[in-house]
Amino acid sequence: MSMTDASRYLCLLSAAYGLAACSSHTDPVPAMPSYATDVEPIFAAHCIRCHGEGGTLNAAPNPDGTRGPGAPSLCYLQMYDDTGDCSVGDGGVISDTCHRGALFCATPGINPPVSYLETYALTLSQDEGGMPPRPWPPLDAREKEVLSRWLQNPIP
Repeated sequence: MSMTDASRYLCLLSAAYGLAACSSHTDPVPAMPSYATDVEPIFAAHCIRCHGEGGTLNAAPNPDGTRGPGAPSLCYLQMYDDTGDCSVGDGGVISDTCHRGALFCATPGINPPVSYLETYALTLSQDEGGMPPRPWPPLDAREKEVLSRWLQNPIP
């Protein structure tokens, strides 16, 4: 193979790889996403490092590994159901053993009137306190649509 032929071959090979990278396949958004199949992988990629990794709520690590701002106060997103004693005791106090799972955080309440997940993952921008916090990348449009559809019917 001459140098010209080799150069052409390398050029064509580079172009083919470039086209393959540009035409990435995006899976369609399921009509009825489930936590286990569709939502938990999004949480694992973006949320669980703070919301439940190691069974705890953790301060957000910065991408360089240093500690970021304080830990969240609820939403253990690595699990669907609540664990521990989540009954409301005297004076509205809930036990320290209560770990609110993704279903609780997907359920609309009184304050806020929409779910925590809708508020922090879909409505607020990162500059307004939306999740994940900066400097982590935000959810993409497909991930937001999966969460939006799941919030309509948050099945396990």
